[in-house]
Amino acid sequence: MNTAWSAGAAPGDTDERLTAWACRAQARLARAQAVACHGRVESVSATLIVAILPRCAIGHLCELQASDSPAPPILAEVIGFDGQRVLLAPLGSIEGIAPRMPIRALGVPHSVRVGPHLLGQLLDGFGRPMRPGPTASAAGSTFRRVLAAPPPAADRPSTHKRLVTGVRAVDALLTLARGQRVGLFAGPGCGKTTLLAALARGIDADAIVFALVGERGRELNALLERELPAELAGRTVTVCATSDTTPMERVRAAFTATAIAEGLSEDGKHVLLLVDSLTRLARAQREIGLASNEPPGRSGYPSSVYAMLPRLVERAGDRNDGSITGIYTVLTETEHSDAIGDEAKSLLDAHIVLSRKFAERGQFPAVDIIASQSRLMPNVVTDPHLRAAERARRLWSCHANLEWLLALGQYEPGQDAAADEAIARHPRLVDLLRQDTRIPALWENTLERLHAAVDEP
Repeated sequence: MNTAWSAGAAPGDTDERLTAWACRAQARLARAQAVACHGRVESVSATLIVAILPRCAIGHLCELQASDSPAPPILAEVIGFDGQRVLLAPLGSIEGIAPRMPIRALGVPHSVRVGPHLLGQLLDGFGRPMRPGPTASAAGSTFRRVLAAPPPAADRPSTHKRLVTGVRAVDALLTLARGQRVGLFAGPGCGKTTLLAALARGIDADAIVFALVGERGRELNALLERELPAELAGRTVTVCATSDTTPMERVRAAFTATAIAEGLSEDGKHVLLLVDSLTRLARAQREIGLASNEPPGRSGYPSSVYAMLPRLVERAGDRNDGSITGIYTVLTETEHSDAIGDEAKSLLDAHIVLSRKFAERGQFPAVDIIASQSRLMPNVVTDPHLRAAERARRLWSCHANLEWLLALGQYEPGQDAAADEAIARHPRLVDLLRQDTRIPALWENTLERLHAAVDEP
């Protein structure tokens, strides 16, 4: 034993350090492989590698390296088996992969190192830095499995703490709870990204994790430079897999971001997890599933898509050692039934629906308060607030039923007192919902405007 070290340390400190060293040594031994397993590539397609490889399991990483190539090895992950053949999904470009190329099983699942050193970093879909330069010390970090299981349902604490977003339409009528899983449903041009950035600015969180799945490349810097102030960017981790990356990287980006959020939420911290979008994630998984000969189902999505979504979203929520509030965007492809949208609504605790009609009118944020719902709102607001929100929804719904009559000039006042009141109060409701989202609204001011819109004469 190092006498200099032991002489200056209390007996309790020595025991703690020895225990920590033993745990680290055991972890290294668990990852070590006494026997190296090698195989060869049999065939390659656009999204799949078929190989002969002994002693591997679903989720294990493999390494492909041409003996005469100076390029770094290519990583792939085991996703299935076909008889004696192993099906692998490449984690990067398949350029250079050829039949009979040697392949080595690494025998470990995909993991990512998580700690405070990630704050302010931009990572690819696998958790690797995308920008060159010095990085912060990884001291105090831990490895987290990217494809981990959700916490047991019996171990989850109840959700009872209100979450203020700074967006009046949400705080007044769709109040969220800390640790809630929220879906943001919108078509193109409805202000989805703008509202997502407003929620990031308005929600009080110890750390923010952004997952950009299948986004256009130009939107990355536009989001980081225009929507996130410097203070916010300093406590944000961004995981990005643009539309030109492999389907495996696009799928993995959402899970990598979730693993990072889990690691950052330890010790009672609150992490805001933003995933944009579940639809592009499902499309990437569809590519992988169809390439591995899965039969297509509704809208061409194989069963692996519907199995993947709950494994992802169930990892967010309140925990005994912290909480993760998850906000997941969903691209609504049609105004009617949508396979991924319907599945997401069944899995999430709230859905905020953006209306194209409101966006065309210039009403932003374009939240459709009738189509939207927060299942946990009754748990986190007072009874007067809940009654005022329900009254606002009734007034808005009544006015929506009268829009054609008002547009045609056929409505006659005095025939229905409820309709007359809905028309009279509508301008105040519009004023409540319309907001410059660059400026977060205070909670007290939001409640005052809500009661003024529905109760004051």
